[in-house]
Amino acid sequence: MHNATSGSNAAAGTPATAGGAGQQAAGSNTAAAGLNTAAAGLSAAMGERRIREILDAAPDAILQVDQQGRIILLNRATEKMFGYDRTDLLGQPVEILIPEEVRPRHHGHRAGYENHASIRPMGIGMQLEGLRRDGSRFPVEISLSPSESPEMGFTTTAIIRDITERKLVEARFSAAQEKYTGDLIEANQQLEVQNREIERANRLKSEFLASMSHELRTPLHTIIGFSELLGEELHGFLTEKQKRFVGHIHTDSLHLLDLINDILDLSKIEAGRLELRPEPFDFAALVAESMASVRTVTRAKSLGTEANIQVDGAVEADRVRVKQILVNLLSNAAKFTPHSGHIRVDAKTVDGFLVTSVTDTGVGIAPEEHEAIFDQFYQTGVTTRGVREGTGLGLAITRRLVHGHGGTINVESTPGKGSFFTFTVPMRPRRDA
Repeated sequence: MHNATSGSNAAAGTPATAGGAGQQAAGSNTAAAGLNTAAAGLSAAMGERRIREILDAAPDAILQVDQQGRIILLNRATEKMFGYDRTDLLGQPVEILIPEEVRPRHHGHRAGYENHASIRPMGIGMQLEGLRRDGSRFPVEISLSPSESPEMGFTTTAIIRDITERKLVEARFSAAQEKYTGDLIEANQQLEVQNREIERANRLKSEFLASMSHELRTPLHTIIGFSELLGEELHGFLTEKQKRFVGHIHTDSLHLLDLINDILDLSKIEAGRLELRPEPFDFAALVAESMASVRTVTRAKSLGTEANIQVDGAVEADRVRVKQILVNLLSNAAKFTPHSGHIRVDAKTVDGFLVTSVTDTGVGIAPEEHEAIFDQFYQTGVTTRGVREGTGLGLAITRRLVHGHGGTINVESTPGKGSFFTFTVPMRPRRDA
């Protein structure tokens, strides 16, 4: 019995023990569900706090507006930028942050944005301003981003940047640019006035030189003519001393006449009054005439001369001026070539141009002077006589005459090894349309 009772008790105790275990399991499940809920809430709270920390760390103002235009979210930068507390702005219409005169239009803009929502800047091409709590205004840039959810419906997130510093920099830059532009305009005006004055001075100078040259040439021709008559001794013999004096008068008068002619030519060229008169001519014959013009000097210094002319047909250019070019180059060659030296003239046609070179075995020209020798009144070194000769106008006139024909001139020279001048002129004059 005892055993039966015990067995009965044991048997009876079995379901009691099972019921206790079930109650414990149910309690554990409830506790676990509570823990999960708490964990989820904690996780959500932590996520929300983390989002809040990220928003508050942003340097720009960030706020979110619902479909009715009420502010439902903002960060710390928004409070600082506009001077409001968070609680003062939450639930308020976003128009509180913009100037009063544009608020009526802003309602329409919000509705239009909702109908054509996209991520884009606000007010493209417009000067946007924010309004602080104290009533002060400041320039802003605003970027808009739409979103929509079942809980919140349509919302718009705005990122607002205060661009006051940028506007100040732009204003300073604009002011500096305006000042620079103004100074540049003023400088250009002054330069224009100076250029007109220089042009007027050059014109007056050219007119004066032309007038004086004509006035001086007339008596010079008389002096030259009478000195030649005296030298011919048609009206009586002269002593050796008198002949020497007459020779000096004649030589110096011719030199002065050459100088006056050079000045007159240069003044005409600068004034644009020098007219070229093209005509067909035999270039080989012209070279022979030009070399004859310097024969007195070449013979006196025992200079060898030769010409190699290979020109097809007649040249059509200003014969007088081309001869002047040649004589100037030949005169310089004779002047700067030592005793028993050599002068050579070569000419040929290349692609419709007459290419002529004058080569000598003279003293040569330093490389740094190759361009300067074509400047007015520039004289390079000394002649073989140990003195500077001429006026420094010959090559200046020569280059202008070459350019007037539409050609070019250049020099190759090394000190002590002579010079090689080359100039080109068209075989036929240019026919401008």
